[in-house]
Amino acid sequence: MTIEAVRRGSWVRLRLRGEVDVATAGLVYDEVLAALRSVTVRHVELDLAGLTFIDSAGMRTLVACHRAVHVRGGTLTVISIPPSVRRQLFAAGLLGLLAGTSDVATLPDPAASQTDSPGACAAAEVSRAR
Repeated sequence: MTIEAVRRGSWVRLRLRGEVDVATAGLVYDEVLAALRSVTVRHVELDLAGLTFIDSAGMRTLVACHRAVHVRGGTLTVISIPPSVRRQLFAAGLLGLLAGTSDVATLPDPAASQTDSPGACAAAEVSRAR
C-alpha cells in the first residue's frame, strides 16, 4: 500500500495504490488525520484508481475517514473507484455515504447484472419464496 498526498489550499488528494485491508487500513486513516491537522485543509479527496483490493477493514476505514472529516466541518470525496472496488462498496451499502462523487452517480455499473438493482433483488427473493 502506498499513499501519495497532494495538497492545495483547503483540500488534499490522497492517491491510494495497492490493497486496503486489515494490515494497511490504519495507514489510510492516519494519513487522513494528518491532512486534517493542517489549519487550512477542510476537504479530502480519496483517489482509488490504483486500488486493487479492499476488505471489510478497509471499508470500515472509509467510513471512519468520512466521519473524521465531517466532524471537523469538511467533506470527503471518493473518486476513480475501480469496478471491483465499486461493486464491493455498492454491496456493502457504502456508496450512499459517499454520494456526490461522479462514480456514485453512475452506479450501478451498466455492465453489472440485473440483480444489482434493489428492485431486481426484491423480485429475485420473491420468486425464490414461491
